[in-house]
Amino acid sequence: MKLAELQRYFATVATSSSGPPADLERVFKPSARLSARELMSIYNRGYHFRLLGALEAVFVRTRRALGAAEFERAGLAYVARHPSEHPAVERVGRHFAEFLGERDEGNAVLADLARLEWARLCALVAPDPERILAASAVDAQTFPGSRLRFVPSLTVLSLQRGALTSFAANGEAAAEPGEPAWREPTPREPAAADDLPAKCAVAVWRQRHAVRHEALGELEHQALELARAGATVSQFCALFAGGTDAEAAARAFGVVSAWFSREWIAE
Repeated sequence: MKLAELQRYFATVATSSSGPPADLERVFKPSARLSARELMSIYNRGYHFRLLGALEAVFVRTRRALGAAEFERAGLAYVARHPSEHPAVERVGRHFAEFLGERDEGNAVLADLARLEWARLCALVAPDPERILAASAVDAQTFPGSRLRFVPSLTVLSLQRGALTSFAANGEAAAEPGEPAWREPTPREPAAADDLPAKCAVAVWRQRHAVRHEALGELEHQALELARAGATVSQFCALFAGGTDAEAAARAFGVVSAWFSREWIAE
């Protein structure tokens, strides 16, 4: 066996989830104390527990909610089904939320908590926009007919309300320095997580060096989806019609100004 073939063979055995091949003892020699099978199992276990460590680093709150022992069982079962395919090892968790949803169909909150944590990682590593658009740079004459471009890190999820509560409850004890906790909804939205609908839209984004997420009110969510689909400012602001013109304008202004303050809009 040539060196390149031996290297490929070693990598296959070290990363396999189906056990050692039948010809292992013919390819690798044993040591004085361990068989070739036992030696390779050290590498194999080390590889899978390295992937488990990558999952633990991304899904910190999901692990706390599930419990360390159960998370380990779920994580090892997951990496056996979904091996790493990306040079960045933390990307191994790309299907973990769906896996948890299939594994425990009655626990949608846990799966949504994992979805939220994965979205936060994606926001963290998303590319920077070339420039953030400041509200002071807006041309009032042309703005109503403009189409907005949003920063690459912004995503919108539909999550169980309990996932937001669980994120907050499982992050207080060991949050990283400078890591923002879950933000309470703004005054134009329900005042507390318990007042949110059972399932709600949640925006996830990176603002400078901090990843944030926030529950969105129904009208803001509709306006954001229209804007992201290419509607002009005047088109999505029509959603806020109702009452007097001043009241409608105030509602629209509150939402759009919040997008600027969150630094969602790219120049």
